[in-house]
Amino acid sequence: MSEARVALIVLHIILFAACTGAPEQKAAEPIIEHGSGPVVFAALNDNIRHDTLLIQTTFDMGDSTYLMVAGHVEPKFEGIRLYRYELLPDSNARILAYSNGAYDSWTMLPTFFSIPNPPGTHLILANFGERESWGQKLMFMDSAFTDLGFLDVAFPEHITEGDSTYVKRTNAAPFGRLALHNDTAVFTFACDSLFLYDDMAGHNDLIVPAQSIRYTYHPESGLELWQNGQRRAVKQPS
Repeated sequence: MSEARVALIVLHIILFAACTGAPEQKAAEPIIEHGSGPVVFAALNDNIRHDTLLIQTTFDMGDSTYLMVAGHVEPKFEGIRLYRYELLPDSNARILAYSNGAYDSWTMLPTFFSIPNPPGTHLILANFGERESWGQKLMFMDSAFTDLGFLDVAFPEHITEGDSTYVKRTNAAPFGRLALHNDTAVFTFACDSLFLYDDMAGHNDLIVPAQSIRYTYHPESGLELWQNGQRRAVKQPS
């Protein structure tokens, strides 16, 4: 059995353990009642010496480990990654896990959503992009990083410069809200509108009401987009 499959089975168990214990209901559309906002970890100055890595951001995970967004000083095809590490006495790092690369994206900024059991596990929405957001990669983080799919949404920020107004696509993850229903994770967004790159029904680059959009993740069906109650397929990670 592959490591990715094992990780998805583990996520299935974790999400099931987080539910209330009620029998699973096979509803056509998940009912959303409450969603938890992101967990904020303190951002730090670089706390390691590393000759080959160019560090963008460092987070204190609160358990004697740290997470950094970093790329190689000499650019490589994989681009920037997330690295989880612990400090060694000589200010070097022992890398515990690292994510897949962001390739040609300049940013891979993570927003964290906690899963109650076991402690220390998170779902991450990692913002990808250059000068603007391209959307969010969904990852599961425990002792490793597992890719779960991609959310084709950004936050449409209206910018006024002089007499001109335009829309800048920025990071939607801080508006994200996570709800756990039996073994399904559900993401909604607490903002007025979203920029939807692909509605999976033949339309692209839309500004839509945020309340019309949700994403669900189930270990068997993977990541799925729901728009106005209609279920859409989403391309899964290879």
